[in-house]
Amino acid sequence: MLIRPIAKRNGVTFTIVAGIFIFSSIIALLSITTNNTLYFPLFAGSLIIGIVLLIIGIVKINDVDYRFSLTNEGIHYFTSRGGFTILWQDIQRIDVPRINDGLTLKDLPYIGIRLTQREHLINSASLPTLSHMLLEQRVLIMLTNPTASLYGNADNMLYPDIKVTHKYQGLQAMFINRMQYLHNTLGYDIYFPTDDLDRSPAEFVQLLRKFKTHQSITP
Repeated sequence: MLIRPIAKRNGVTFTIVAGIFIFSSIIALLSITTNNTLYFPLFAGSLIIGIVLLIIGIVKINDVDYRFSLTNEGIHYFTSRGGFTILWQDIQRIDVPRINDGLTLKDLPYIGIRLTQREHLINSASLPTLSHMLLEQRVLIMLTNPTASLYGNADNMLYPDIKVTHKYQGLQAMFINRMQYLHNTLGYDIYFPTDDLDRSPAEFVQLLRKFKTHQSITP
C-alpha cells in the first residue's frame, strides 16, 4: 500500500497562489507613479512572499510521489534524500505523541513509533535522510526542553549525557542518540510529521496498527 503525502498535493496550490502574488505584484510595481511611492514597500513585500511561496511549491512538487509503502515486511519511508525501513517485528507501539499543556494533554502533529530495537532502521537508512530528520526534529527538542531555543541546545545532536551502547559513528550515532533522547522524553523513537500522511493522524495510526496485527497473526 502506497501513501501519498498531503504536502505533495499542497505543492500545486502553493505554486498557483505564488503565481498570483508575483503577477499582481509586478503589475502593481510597474503601475506605481512617483507620487505613489508609499505603496512600493507593500507591493515589493508581496512580490517577495510570492517568490518564497513559489520556491516552497516547487520543492513540494519535486518531492517523492509517495512517502510510505506498507508491505508484509514493514514500513518503507521515502524522501528525496533516500529513506529507511521499519520492520513490523521491531515495532512495540504506534500512536500520536502528547505533551502536557497545563492540566490537559496536547496532541503533537506527529505519528510516533516506539521500537524494541533500532538496528535495522539505522542500517537501512541513507545518511542524507538521517541528517534531514535530525534537523527536522529540532522542534521536538524545543518542546521537551524549552531552554534549548534560548541556549542553542537544540543544535547539540550528540546529547553526550545520554548513555547509549552501540557500534555506530557519525550521523548514525547522532541519530540513535537522538532516538534515545526522544524515547526517554516523549516515549517514541521515530516521528513522522502529519504532512507526510494522506489522512488524519488517528486514521493513519489505526492503519499501521491493522497492518502490524495482520502480520503478527500471519504464519
